[in-house]
Amino acid sequence: MPAITREFAATFFAALATRDPEKIAPFVADEAEWLMVGPIELFPYCGQHLGKAAVLAAYARIRERHNSVEQTREFLMTDGESASALTRLTEKQRSTGQLVIIRLAQFARFADDKVREFCSITDTLGAAEQVLGRQLIGPPDAPALVDL
Repeated sequence: MPAITREFAATFFAALATRDPEKIAPFVADEAEWLMVGPIELFPYCGQHLGKAAVLAAYARIRERHNSVEQTREFLMTDGESASALTRLTEKQRSTGQLVIIRLAQFARFADDKVREFCSITDTLGAAEQVLGRQLIGPPDAPALVDL
């Protein structure tokens, strides 16, 4: 397979950020292996999803709970058939209207212009603290937690 272009990868990651299954579907292989790392108890769409239908159902669940407000691509790299991105998403919880900022590291492997393997690693501690509205670890004045 020829190498994917940076533009193609950027279009794929932008489609993911919309959380819209219709915009994501053209990029997903029928036999895709998809992993979204995160606590399923708090984010029920996380976990492993096998096959295009399961992947699109997971994004439909995300979209039921969150409305994507803004995306910032902090990093994008392609290498042959693979692409990775570091993304910051601002989403609004539909149930509360609360804004949640999520940082994602995403890794995709393509074949025939479709994603065959995907892994998304979320800063779940930061997201959980925002969703729950409280700090989960350490005292507020801990050196690693103090705003610089």
